[in-house]
Amino acid sequence: MIPKSFIVRLWADIFFVFGKISLFELVRWVIPATRKSSRFVEWWSLAYLVFAIALLAIGSFPSLRIVEGVAVGWGLFRTFEVLIYQINVFLFDQYRTEKADKPYVVRGYRRIVILLLQNYIEIVFWFGLFYHYWSWAFKTTESSLNSFAATLHFSIITITGLGSSSISPTQTWGYVLTSIQMVIGLFMVLGILARFIALLPKPETMDDSEK
Repeated sequence: MIPKSFIVRLWADIFFVFGKISLFELVRWVIPATRKSSRFVEWWSLAYLVFAIALLAIGSFPSLRIVEGVAVGWGLFRTFEVLIYQINVFLFDQYRTEKADKPYVVRGYRRIVILLLQNYIEIVFWFGLFYHYWSWAFKTTESSLNSFAATLHFSIITITGLGSSSISPTQTWGYVLTSIQMVIGLFMVLGILARFIALLPKPETMDDSEK
């Protein structure tokens, strides 16, 4: 039964439009053979993870500031793409499919969890690059945001909300960046847990009321 809810239809339409603002969707439109290829999705996700790691490592060199600026712009767009894609997967893809009177199936929950974990780790590296590029928006004491390890560590702490750091935002932009990453991290962790729980086998019970 499709819910007849105005708010669901509204946001489903909004995120459908947002979902089209994507290099991934552009490639699939230009190359029709990729539209139904699960292998393409997997390689695309893996390639971007490796790409994000490489760009953070390259961006750690001060002499490559211009290159880093281009990479940051790319990373911001990619972060938007990942977030919109995951929101559509979790909230609206099934709704749209059933609304079109088609069966909704996924290739596998385990596959979804792995792809989501890759996106989660990718976001960690993109934000590491952002923190390094906009290091002026943060206060550092014992460590700085001028190295691969320091930026990666701060990004991990921020997205997980675990531990503490000698680095903290002091400018508005710093607060905005860390807040966005924490919200994205919370959403993706909830998604990972939901999919992971679906993988757990349900044991048999001897309690008749639970059968």
